[in-house]
Amino acid sequence: MSFNHLSSSLASLRERHHFRQTRFVEGGNNTSLIFDNKQFINFSSNDYLGLATDPDVIKASNEATTAYGVGSGGSSLVTGHSARHEYLQSLICDVTQMESCLLFTSGFSANSGVISTLLSEHDLLIQDKLNHASLMDAGIHSNATMKRFMHNDMARLAQLLEKSEQTDNRLVVTEGVFSMDGDSGDLHGINQLQQQHKSWLMVDDAHGFGINGDGRGSCYEADVKPNLLMATFGKAIGTSGAFVAASCETVDYLTNFCRHYIYSTALPMPIVAATIKSIELSQQQWRREKLNERIIHFREKAAQQSLTLMPSNSAIQPVIIGDSSDVLKVSQYLKEHGFWVSAIRPPTVPQNTARLRVTLSANHQLTDIDNLIIHLVRGLELLAKGDL
Repeated sequence: MSFNHLSSSLASLRERHHFRQTRFVEGGNNTSLIFDNKQFINFSSNDYLGLATDPDVIKASNEATTAYGVGSGGSSLVTGHSARHEYLQSLICDVTQMESCLLFTSGFSANSGVISTLLSEHDLLIQDKLNHASLMDAGIHSNATMKRFMHNDMARLAQLLEKSEQTDNRLVVTEGVFSMDGDSGDLHGINQLQQQHKSWLMVDDAHGFGINGDGRGSCYEADVKPNLLMATFGKAIGTSGAFVAASCETVDYLTNFCRHYIYSTALPMPIVAATIKSIELSQQQWRREKLNERIIHFREKAAQQSLTLMPSNSAIQPVIIGDSSDVLKVSQYLKEHGFWVSAIRPPTVPQNTARLRVTLSANHQLTDIDNLIIHLVRGLELLAKGDL
């Protein structure tokens, strides 16, 4: 019988505690969500600045819906690109200090589109081993050869670049803030090496744009100008979609050859209007200061409880558990006490590094953070005793 592997593959996932399924929640973009008629404090949202439900952002979206309707009406090269889309692109260029910009419907599409369009079978793609799945998939499906270096390992990156001097086109890809560890890419080190060896640099700043560098992003903060900058709107900006910023020539090339861009319906007008307003609000310093206060508070309270954290100064604060079964137990314990903290398991993270991915928002109350730490420590103690 055809497709027998479906049931066996799913059974294998369940056996290894790696099976995943969608759950219906209400308010996933708030610091409080509802699941199964119960309320939880949400520590899993990527809405770091709390802009997804900001009244001014909602107002901008509603006004655009009334004025222009819901959909964009077509792909960007047909009828989907409006004056609002054009303004959003120019705003992104102003904020990031990049020459030109292209809008995509998602970060996954942007990463896949850029890599598949720019690289051919004679080219080399070099990636940090902890890069996002969208970047890894893009490399796997690209005709280019892909090499990886251990996370932020500049010595290994230098070796890969030195051994590939005869390759015409080499693209080094890293992240501004790594989505599962919460730490930063070594942008200074990578930038020096790629300039020395005359390769190109692409930075995925999905989790840094709107926060780092006074809201301009991780590259601006590091004083690094990459050849390609990708960031999404679904994290700190609180909306949806993504952009790729680069030189005018590169953007013109992508406009004409990137199938992910050419054959996708343009971002809808309400999203574009909301994104414009949200990017403007993300430049307000007090929002980032409020988030940073909560990050510092979380780490200080964790240290007081001797809770081991990863070296992250971002809104992403992972707590490594190790075993997939164990991380599910602690996550469930937290849910029983009113806290929604996602259990992240392989293949999203390496084997034996299953973790609780705590994400903080400027809208979290300090008392919510205090209570999370208390129950997290209790949950880990119970796990150690075998009582979970």
